Amino acid sequence: MTVAAILFEGGPAPAGSLGLTLARLRQAVCLDTVERLLALGELNQVIVATDRPELAAAASRLGARVHRTREPFDFHRELLAAVAGAGTEAVICLGGASLPLLGLEEWRWILRTLEEKAPCVVVNNPQSPDLVAWSPARALERVRALDRDNALGQALRFEAGLERYLLPNSGAVHFDLDTPVDYLILAETGRAGPRAREALGALEWDRSRVRAIRALLGRDLAELGLVGRVGTAVVEYLNTWFRLRVRVFSEERGMKALGREDRGEVVSFMAAVMEDLGPERFFRHLGRVCHGLCVDSRVIFAHGGRRVSEWDRYHSDLGQVEAIQDPWVRRFTAAALAAEVPVLLGGHSVVAGGLWVLAEAALADLGGPRVRYR
Repeated sequence: MTVAAILFEGGPAPAGSLGLTLARLRQAVCLDTVERLLALGELNQVIVATDRPELAAAASRLGARVHRTREPFDFHRELLAAVAGAGTEAVICLGGASLPLLGLEEWRWILRTLEEKAPCVVVNNPQSPDLVAWSPARALERVRALDRDNALGQALRFEAGLERYLLPNSGAVHFDLDTPVDYLILAETGRAGPRAREALGALEWDRSRVRAIRALLGRDLAELGLVGRVGTAVVEYLNTWFRLRVRVFSEERGMKALGREDRGEVVSFMAAVMEDLGPERFFRHLGRVCHGLCVDSRVIFAHGGRRVSEWDRYHSDLGQVEAIQDPWVRRFTAAALAAEVPVLLGGHSVVAGGLWVLAEAALADLGGPRVRYR
């Protein structure tokens, strides 16, 4: 079976110093992934779909093929064109900064499943996958036009009729890079590729809250609070390997893939409670029942149709209160930083894959089995 891997990376020009930093980090991770996939030796093509000339040139030098995306960007149009250009029997599609810790065993599992189980679709997450692999490649032609990449897995399953297979659970399978705090977690694991490791080493972002949660995971019978789109797999991992008491406040899983956020339909119990109490009392009460908190703030931010800019979301993640423009987000972030216990703010990753790989690092600190990413 012939297989192509297509990595999408690019988009609007980054704004401000934070945007430029994130763009450099994403490019470094993307090139590390390209190099890893080429070294695998089992793919017929590795394709980088991008509008970034610098990334295109660097990927070409590594031996990847480049698919130049057009403006205005349309994911479905570009994916169809890239798949047609590849001409392979099967396709693996992922974002340039997706799953940076995925090892050779996982990649070979994907290839083996495509070969043995076709017609099929393989995803790393049932709701909003970061990686979608499918065979036959032409099944994409049976899918309606998609306006977002995280709907691809469901569309191939329910519209194209492919049988779905889930990658076996692990931290690497669920760890995606979407927000600044995800890069801090990647740096904390020490498992980044060479280009990403160099770029991460130049960061001056505060990593203290990430390190505080890592230390908390190793405390006997510590109370850890998880707020947001918490999945069962990471909770099962924590309960298997640590003597923790985990308090889970899970809600609005799939809010992006199901279009609930776009339609303003997100309803968060925790956000409603915070509105009644005020963020200061909200975090004060949580601090009385938890020794530390991981908060997927995107659910709280989207409650009731609220729209929070990427600028404010990212500066909130980093605890850079003075840079936040929305007074409500500024107050929320300041209250989290002032809490009596460490509060790690971020996106989905801080209660999912990011927390998982951080827990793997904490387990190694305790002398437990060390996870190897090959």
